Amino acid sequence: MGPGFGAGRRHGGTRGHGPPRRSRLTELVAERRTLLLIVLLIGFFVIVAVGGTGSEGPVDEQQDLSSQVQAAMVRAGLPTVEVQVVDWTVVLRGRLASDDLKVAATRVAQAQSSVVGVENLIVVPAPIVEEVVPEDESPDLPANQADLLLQARLSAAAARTPIQFGSGGDRITEDSVPTLELIAEFLVANPSVRVQIIGHTDSDGEEDANLTLSRIRAEAVRAQLIARGVEAERLTPLGMGEYDPVADNLTREGKARNRRIEFLVLPEGQEGLSAPTTTAPVEEEASTTEG
Repeated sequence: MGPGFGAGRRHGGTRGHGPPRRSRLTELVAERRTLLLIVLLIGFFVIVAVGGTGSEGPVDEQQDLSSQVQAAMVRAGLPTVEVQVVDWTVVLRGRLASDDLKVAATRVAQAQSSVVGVENLIVVPAPIVEEVVPEDESPDLPANQADLLLQARLSAAAARTPIQFGSGGDRITEDSVPTLELIAEFLVANPSVRVQIIGHTDSDGEEDANLTLSRIRAEAVRAQLIARGVEAERLTPLGMGEYDPVADNLTREGKARNRRIEFLVLPEGQEGLSAPTTTAPVEEEASTTEG
């Protein structure tokens, strides 16, 4: 009776506890599968999100470069040129009156930073009427086209390595010397060209202080060009302060682009841009003192 009784208890225990153990094991396996599936889905969406973010950066940068080149075309007097950037190559389209202006557009685009190459698809219409010119005479470009060509060449020279200053002052850095010498050589080779030297700052600090600083920096560049053989009467300094930005003043890169020196070719009979008006008496006194 003893062995039978004992055997009966072991058999009964197996029937009573076996099925619940298998059910619990099944639940654990199902839970692990569900958890693994959730982890895989999360990983998939993270990869998609990271990949999407990485692809937007270069696109935004190329759009910024396109806007930068388009603005440079407008400043150079070539507003009809259409700009598109494809894989860091600037594609130029539109119509211009002469091959010289087409070449000038290429040079303006090449002068901008981050440009890898330029594909110039600008159309130059054939002249309707052709005139026979004597061999001893050569036609001159119209005054506005000649000035545009000079402006494009000067802007390209100034943009290769922008002129930089020590923080908060008018001391020109040593890295800027090659650019100063290049501009001086251009002006010496074109003795009839008059230039307005325009200083710009970012928006950090007081507006009046920035206006004064930009004028002092333009005068410092003028002094360096005079020292390199350019006649003083051909150089007119002007400070614009923070009033003419070419980029935002919210990022470090934008502020760096706004702190710049520009050179404006002055056609015959023109005096260039005027200084910004300000209501601050301190600025008026400073202008009177410095002349």
